[in-house]
Amino acid sequence: MKKRIYRAIGCLMLGACVAMHASSCTAACAQSSTPAVAAANADRITRVLLVGCDRAASLADSIMLVSINETRAQASILQIPRDTYAEYTDRSYKKLNGAVPVLGISRFESFLENTLGVPIDFYVVLKTDALVGIVDAIGGVDVEIPQDMDYSDPAQGLEIHLPRGMRRLSGAEAEQLVRYRSGYANADLGRLDAQKLFLRAFAKRCQSLSLLEMLSVAMHALTAVQTNLGVQDVVRLARTLRACNVDAVSMQTLSGAAVRGNSGAWYYVVNREGALRDVNQVLFPKTPITDDGFDPSRCFDRKSNERFHAIYTARAEDVFEIAQRFE
Repeated sequence: MKKRIYRAIGCLMLGACVAMHASSCTAACAQSSTPAVAAANADRITRVLLVGCDRAASLADSIMLVSINETRAQASILQIPRDTYAEYTDRSYKKLNGAVPVLGISRFESFLENTLGVPIDFYVVLKTDALVGIVDAIGGVDVEIPQDMDYSDPAQGLEIHLPRGMRRLSGAEAEQLVRYRSGYANADLGRLDAQKLFLRAFAKRCQSLSLLEMLSVAMHALTAVQTNLGVQDVVRLARTLRACNVDAVSMQTLSGAAVRGNSGAWYYVVNREGALRDVNQVLFPKTPITDDGFDPSRCFDRKSNERFHAIYTARAEDVFEIAQRFE
């Protein structure tokens, strides 16, 4: 039991540090004028896949890749929208949020490695119940709600009712904030922005935690965190993240655009040129990923769908215009 508690505390420390340092959206590696890719050649790079799953079907509401340059105390985060179209299965449902229950976390990790072209060292899976318990354990989180949020889904037992303005969120209300998306003009991208707001607010709250409070939060996370991180890994990475300059950490969403599929459902379609640039800038590969090394099997493309294929193959600067054309 003691080993499990230490492990949970370590995992929690990593999550808190990631949240603490993910609040800045400035350019990665601002501490140096040397490009991140060149700097990474001789540096120790560790990448962690963070997945936040809902309680109903273990669908991924949040998918992030954290890249940590341990040598230079630098970090950056690549967000992958949950509605991303991807050929990870022969089934008809092709949104990336369904990959974890279909593939399992290990195979999902391998899928991302193969498509993005970079190795992933560890994974952390956090379910909704853990988020609720953690927020309640620290006494709530102060967040500026950007707009009125109202949504009801009896099938999931999900009720969202948050008024606009500054307020202290309980664990249940924090869940509402990070899961809400129906009222955003840009759908899932709006939810990603709200998750950034929450991470910033959560980070501020975590900075004031005492050791006793950290232990309490760890107990809530004990049964919900699934990870292959060892305690030594967590301590090492937490030390690096604490040394990072907050202004040097970036949070970038994988390039692409939201469009409707033939069924009328919304998908986020990756733009190949922009995504390749994102991977090279954000994930610190030891050598730049080439065009042949990114998505070699074209899992993010669907040639039979004119809209999807047009966005996938477009020049990065033309993606918005093309997406508007298909609305």
